[in-house]
Amino acid sequence: MEQFKKILDSVFEWVLKLAMVLLLAMVVIVFLNVVLRYGFKSGIHWSEEISLVIVIWFTFIAMALGVKENLHINVNILPRKLPKKFFLVLDVAKDLLEILIGCIMFYYGWKLTVNGARSFLPATHISNAVNYLVLPVSGVFIVAYAIVYLYADFKQFKGGATK
Repeated sequence: MEQFKKILDSVFEWVLKLAMVLLLAMVVIVFLNVVLRYGFKSGIHWSEEISLVIVIWFTFIAMALGVKENLHINVNILPRKLPKKFFLVLDVAKDLLEILIGCIMFYYGWKLTVNGARSFLPATHISNAVNYLVLPVSGVFIVAYAIVYLYADFKQFKGGATK
């Protein structure tokens, strides 16, 4: 499992680099559009469309990053005096729910991508599938990282090493 996580982390590192480059590109495009629009009374006609695509990609990559880093909201109001196995069961339930959500994102995201390939964005004439392709991509990463955490939780549940 350690080898799988190492490979997964290295692939996801490239996805994060892509997200950083996309975010930087979006900032530059929006800045240039504002300068051109208000300074020179003209703008980049495709800037809003590309910015929207980048925001969509960045959002779903950040969602997968949240699963990888275990950053999503947890409820910690139950007293910590309960047995540790109780919290492990809750962690397993969370992992299973993340796997379910990732599978749904992959399945329906792929369907949306295929359907979106039939239409094109109006300003750039890029296939509309670019908006939806991030769903199956992030779904795969969500499922993979949730499986890594599920494996660690089962190991901990059986008295093995901790996370």
